[in-house]
Amino acid sequence: MSTLTRRLGRIIKNTRGQFIALISIVMIGVLVYISMNTAFSNLSRSQETFYEENHFADYFFHVVRAPEGVVKQIEALPGVINATGRIQKDVSVYREDGTRAIARLTSYPLPMDREVNQLHLLSGNMFENQAVQIEAVVDPQYAEANQLHPGDKINIISEGRKVPLRFVGTATSPEFVYPMKDASSLLPDPKEFGIVMIPHLQAQQILNMTGQVNQVVIQLTPDTDPKKLVPKIEEILEPYGKLASYPRSDQLSHAALQAELDGLKVMSRFMPIIFFLIAAAIQYILLTRLIKSQRPQIGIMKALGYSNRDIILHYTGYGLAVAIAGTIPGIVFGVILASVFSDMYAMFFSLPQTIGGVNGKVLLLSILLTTSVAGISGWLASRGVSRIRPAEAMKAEVPKIGGKILLERWGSLWKKMNTSWKMSFRTAARNKTRFLVTVLGVASTAGILILALFTSDAMDYMMTHHFTHENRYDYSVHFSRPIASSEISSWWQWPEVENMEPVLEVPVQMSIGNTGTDGETEDELLMGLRTGQYLKGIFDEEGNPISLPEEGILINERTAKKLAVKIGDYVNVETKLGIGSTRKGRLKVMGVNRQLLGAGSYISFQTANHLLGEQGTMTSVLLKVEANKGSITEERLKEMSSVDSILSRQKEKDNFFSLLDSMIYFIGIMVAFAAILGLAIIYNASTMNFSERRRELASLKVLGYTKKEIRGLLSKEVWMQTGVGLLIGLPGGKLLGKGYLQAVNTDLFSFPAIIYPRTYILTALGIILFVWLGHTLATRRLNDLDMVEAMKERD
Repeated sequence: MSTLTRRLGRIIKNTRGQFIALISIVMIGVLVYISMNTAFSNLSRSQETFYEENHFADYFFHVVRAPEGVVKQIEALPGVINATGRIQKDVSVYREDGTRAIARLTSYPLPMDREVNQLHLLSGNMFENQAVQIEAVVDPQYAEANQLHPGDKINIISEGRKVPLRFVGTATSPEFVYPMKDASSLLPDPKEFGIVMIPHLQAQQILNMTGQVNQVVIQLTPDTDPKKLVPKIEEILEPYGKLASYPRSDQLSHAALQAELDGLKVMSRFMPIIFFLIAAAIQYILLTRLIKSQRPQIGIMKALGYSNRDIILHYTGYGLAVAIAGTIPGIVFGVILASVFSDMYAMFFSLPQTIGGVNGKVLLLSILLTTSVAGISGWLASRGVSRIRPAEAMKAEVPKIGGKILLERWGSLWKKMNTSWKMSFRTAARNKTRFLVTVLGVASTAGILILALFTSDAMDYMMTHHFTHENRYDYSVHFSRPIASSEISSWWQWPEVENMEPVLEVPVQMSIGNTGTDGETEDELLMGLRTGQYLKGIFDEEGNPISLPEEGILINERTAKKLAVKIGDYVNVETKLGIGSTRKGRLKVMGVNRQLLGAGSYISFQTANHLLGEQGTMTSVLLKVEANKGSITEERLKEMSSVDSILSRQKEKDNFFSLLDSMIYFIGIMVAFAAILGLAIIYNASTMNFSERRRELASLKVLGYTKKEIRGLLSKEVWMQTGVGLLIGLPGGKLLGKGYLQAVNTDLFSFPAIIYPRTYILTALGIILFVWLGHTLATRRLNDLDMVEAMKERD
């Protein structure tokens, strides 16, 4: 072992507290970098592989009924690789206990060699065309939630009759990785909604659609422009009642998975950088102070023949030692945390390809990143040794000429300060770099804490707004067909029913322009409600409640942006109900509504009926029942054949709470990271402050200052840095949160940038606790300060 290596070991030993603090910051940076980048890489790779192997569709087209021959016509168009025609329809499932669920019945042509959106078998057997009884595979979450076993029956209602299906296995498809019923459902509810997959020929038989399809899914060549191709396909499908068309990006399952990937990508980029940069800055300050205090030793080393290069590498070795010591445990814990993330994603997404695994590229990049940052900061701090001359190094460095700080020029304020505050402000002014790094460190800690806690605020606000203000009903009952309002008038006689409001849902294609053909088009769902309704709240872009007008439309915010319309403009609507003739209308935009979950625009119940040429027709009804009597209503409804589905607001809330478990883990991890960062920053700053001012503090002790007064002098500077850091970090944390939300928000759902006052208070209290602990640990040696030893001149 060389002399310089042994000397480096002694330096590390003498500064072991700061060395360990720096290791902690580097370790967290590596841990975050590896865990999040590995999770992102694995999840992204699993998604891409699964999509590719199972030929995930690039575009989806829904029609009422179309002959199977249109599939060949579409497939013959230039730019189309494959096209698959199939049947997809939501049907009711009658369970043995008398309750109901909704199944998205989806047909698959056999064999599936070249078909789009192929199935991937997870357990059991694949269905067969020639089976005596219709065989079905279902998504794994539905099978588990309903405790299905091979051979069990799944009774569905098709065309008014009960059809038994034989459960033979579980499977998934690229479009059902995250099986959501609709855009208003933030979380899947596998107990009440599932995907049931059967052979295409048998689906045609039980749905009376022999030789027909109601959905066409296609794959496009990479160089195809959808804007040019899609109108050609829509023209082919127009005679068959085109209901909707949308790209992969708007498909529910893909949008949910992509939003998670986008958020993970953002976090994996900026979070590690915060830790690495702070570690590099602290290391730079530490080495600069160390080199300044060791000028005589550096002069001796040069006199003994060591070159500038040798000495620079010697001090840079300190940074590399920090990097190595922090990277090793960071890699270990990062791989473990990546495994935890992978298990969590496996719970939410049905990706059969493995989500776990160690990414060698990420590990290598983490090592290169930490060593590069450490090496650069060490070199920047130690390059000044080249200016030290052996003869001059033995002399004390000439002090810099002092001047008045900014506050001293403010005479009236300066005179009112006591001596300890004046000394603290002067110390901060003399060490601007250290002061700035500490302030930015505190601000970063505050930002991370707010980012962790505001996630809970956003979810809490969304939950309160969605379940208390937007949806005040207890049950949303959907019918299997549009019915007259008079058909349910008897429900008012039910003792438990407090309120009841009809709803007419009308799917339309919305466009702008005089003819309805020029400009952008958008598929939209119009919700026809009674004016003066109570059970469904409507809110504007600022979150204020708005009333439903008798005429015109309250257009959804996202649709308004896509169509570039504003209040006072007119939009054209063309009904896509799937039954009856297509009708067209023109509606004036009377307002813009914002929904955090889902989409949809609002019109009056009368306007919706007029649009369809009907009177008093409804597709669903909202019910408000007496507390604790919901089970009575459910018993009544499940006996009615006209009722297609029953959505319980309470069950939806309970399902929403299941998301909180994973959120608690996320918040806990982020708070732990912030705590380590805050402690390390303040500990290093306080330690350097104490070491640099030993002679000054000893002098104050000689002059009669008590330990409490000296400790107060040191703490004033720390709390000054903390205060400035909080002033920057609290608003900066909100900006950080907004930036994160912009990355994860989609057209299907958007998280609000809501931060409650309690989050700011908890963040400030957390910072104060971290600062107090770090400062206390750093200044505990004040009790052992030897006045005689500290006052000695080092020759």
